[in-house]
Amino acid sequence: MDNDVWFQRTEDVELIHATYVMTAAEVGTAVGAAKKLAVGQTTGTWVDVPGVTERMRKEHEGRVIRVIEIPGVDVAQPDGTRPQYVLMTIGVPAANVGGDIPTLLTTVLGNDASTSVLAKLVELQLPRSFHETAGGPKFGLVGMREMIGVTDRPLLLSMIKPCIGMTIEASAEVFRETAMGGADIIKDDEVLTHTTNSTPVERVRAFKVEADRVFEETGRRVPYAVNITGRPDRMLADARACVDEGATALMINYAATGYGAVQMIRDAVDVPILGHFAGSGPFIESPASGMVGAIATGQLPRVAGADMAMILTPWGGYPLSEHTYRQTVSALRAPVPGLQATLPLIGGGVHPGMVERYVGDLGYDIALSPGGGVHGHPDGSRAGAAAMRQAIDAVVAGRPVVDAAAEHDELSRALDAFGTGQ
Repeated sequence: MDNDVWFQRTEDVELIHATYVMTAAEVGTAVGAAKKLAVGQTTGTWVDVPGVTERMRKEHEGRVIRVIEIPGVDVAQPDGTRPQYVLMTIGVPAANVGGDIPTLLTTVLGNDASTSVLAKLVELQLPRSFHETAGGPKFGLVGMREMIGVTDRPLLLSMIKPCIGMTIEASAEVFRETAMGGADIIKDDEVLTHTTNSTPVERVRAFKVEADRVFEETGRRVPYAVNITGRPDRMLADARACVDEGATALMINYAATGYGAVQMIRDAVDVPILGHFAGSGPFIESPASGMVGAIATGQLPRVAGADMAMILTPWGGYPLSEHTYRQTVSALRAPVPGLQATLPLIGGGVHPGMVERYVGDLGYDIALSPGGGVHGHPDGSRAGAAAMRQAIDAVVAGRPVVDAAAEHDELSRALDAFGTGQ
């Protein structure tokens, strides 16, 4: 096979490297499939068309960087055994996509059946120029710690529960009780945006009154991330109106609105953005298509500008693999040229009995994010938040949570209600 099918010289063109895993087909087809994807998603289509120049090929055509058979079989096997999978990397000229995430995804995930292959995106290496153009977080992990004034422990985030249906007055009371119990950040539930009971602007107004009261009584400022997820024109209007009313953070479900919506809102206002993953399951669940969770719920929200990002864990009821859980946190926090780190928000089944596990897994640079684990406390939301803080403080001090429970009624009651781990 010609060498240019396997590798093309790239030193004079800045590339995005997209790596896929696909099921091995018949002999010799893997490289052809890789080239079909590389060319079809850039300059070409399923048949040669006029007008493609050498300059276009050099500056804009995709390249096949590597094709690796898994398991590697270098010698023909007498029983006809063949590799089961192929790992292939294509290079897409960065000039094709600029810093635009929707265009990036249109390119690396395929646009139609004639130029795509059935493959799952498992790694996406973006050049620094893409990060700088895309923007990334304005505040990031460090900025969130500075805003809250806490640098030496995991943060505590909680959300308003019940998820939907409460009056403004009842929701504001839940906000106050949760904040007084010790929550560092409070957010809306992902299903709550505009309802017959409240709008984002109305919640901002009501919760600001309570946030100011909490500050007067405790000296603590508790940011509230109001959910503005919706159609783009309404999101933009809500973002500006909420900030005008004193909003301290905004929440966007990027899986529903698109990553580009996060970029749009980040550039429109000057408050932190909380990115939510709700509905991202179809992006990641197929072993044969889509993309891995570390890209969908880690790398891309960070590049888009999420200062905080909710993630799933293997212990909250969803069958997430432990590998994906750890890789997603790494995608949010690991040093990347041109990007600030995003604060991982650890949600789904979180309660005081799980604090040791999560801090042991991930360290201090996280926000533990219980909902039911706070509001389901037998003594209410304030006691539930207090129990979480007591568990966090115990772990930071190097003490077992069960030992600390002997000194704190809230924590003791929480462990009785929720257990000591899973």
